[in-house]
Amino acid sequence: MFLKKHLFFIILSLGLISYGQNTLTLRKGAVIDSLIIPSTGNHFSIYLPKSFDLNKSWPLLLGFDSSGNTGKTTHLYREAAEEQGYIVAVSSFLEKQEAQKKVEYVSDFMNHIFSLFPIQKGRVYIAGVQEDAKLACLLATLYPTEVFGVIAIEDTYFYDSRIRIKKSFSYRGIVSIGNHKYQDFFNIKKYLKSRAVPADVYVYEKDAVSLPNKQIKKALSDFTLQAMNKGRMPKDSIWVRDLFQKEMKRVELYLNHDKFLKAFDEVKRMRLKYGTFFNTDDLKEKQKEIRKTKEYKQQKRLETKYLNKENFLRETYLFSIEEDIEVKEFENLGWWKYQMSELDTLILGKEKLARHMAYRMKGYMKYLVDSYKDQLLKEEENLEENLFLNILSTLVDKKDFESYRKVISLSARDQDNETALFYLEQMLKNGYKDLNALYTIEGTLALKMSEKYNKLIKKYLGNSKYFFSK
Repeated sequence: MFLKKHLFFIILSLGLISYGQNTLTLRKGAVIDSLIIPSTGNHFSIYLPKSFDLNKSWPLLLGFDSSGNTGKTTHLYREAAEEQGYIVAVSSFLEKQEAQKKVEYVSDFMNHIFSLFPIQKGRVYIAGVQEDAKLACLLATLYPTEVFGVIAIEDTYFYDSRIRIKKSFSYRGIVSIGNHKYQDFFNIKKYLKSRAVPADVYVYEKDAVSLPNKQIKKALSDFTLQAMNKGRMPKDSIWVRDLFQKEMKRVELYLNHDKFLKAFDEVKRMRLKYGTFFNTDDLKEKQKEIRKTKEYKQQKRLETKYLNKENFLRETYLFSIEEDIEVKEFENLGWWKYQMSELDTLILGKEKLARHMAYRMKGYMKYLVDSYKDQLLKEEENLEENLFLNILSTLVDKKDFESYRKVISLSARDQDNETALFYLEQMLKNGYKDLNALYTIEGTLALKMSEKYNKLIKKYLGNSKYFFSK
């Protein structure tokens, strides 16, 4: 065993790893993709920081990706891992692998990585994105002697008294401010802190290109600070001071850009983070100073206002959708249309806190409708309930073209061509362009050959499959 590991280290220093008959190049500072675990056949990707050295041990961030794109997920953590000095290893799960088998495989994957690299004891963490974040949260608690923390990105498992969590564990949530689960993350943080478990949530504003790199860096630096504080690694006072100064500059940047809520939250967080390393009484004074400003008070009032409104709307929408689906209340679709238009108005408005709240509520409604749709698939199909849900889907998301197609299909099957044509036109108005697909909608054999159907298509797309003279 010693000889095997010694030979592996020699090969690694030359930039090569040998897996059976295959030899793969392994470079520091680059994501290496499509590696295979011989015992299971699972794929994984690895990232070693540029400073990687076999003569010292390293913290490890494990990731799991159910989509099979481990390289993309590893890239998400690469920048933070390089800056904070972590090894990243992300594995896929086999297609259709059951939950219990996934849990069992995690142990195999960890042992495989431990056999390849010198990993610091007490410094192994798990991360997951969206649906995989839920599993990561649970896995971290199933291996309490190996895993000491989790990073849950954009989704999370809601811990409760049924899950035993050690105080040596640490939770970090990362969520975009428009995610409908935004408040859930903070509720989890509150619960864990009430159990004396270190927990925090980092928020970012998501757009088409943004990635939560800064937030992942903060989460990893938190884990490093906690490892120092718990004696799992030597304290580096220079590194701690440098990190503190960097975060203080961020506070000043927030204040200069009138982001008083963010500045206050950051100072509050820093008091807790650095209080065990040095005196942070000056941060307490900084908190008081920020809290007294009129800008902070105004922003805090608005935040409270829209969080309360969000809670009210969530309760209202949940109650209303349950009632409307139960009685198939088609007449109430007008009320739903008005509610969605009110949210759209807030989204287009200038008030950021209102806009974020409206995005969360739109996401929450989509989540509710999709949940009922999934439930309907498992039961005997009910045409009216199915129709109601898909019409509601088009009100929540005007570009949910699959729901328009479903409404057209269900209406045609019910011989309600007027409704089918109405939703065909709404779909075309909202930008649907696939002409051929309009002639493959289930149950529309007679309708798609009608003059009205083809005239609508020609009106919006400039052409139709079946032509009629004027």
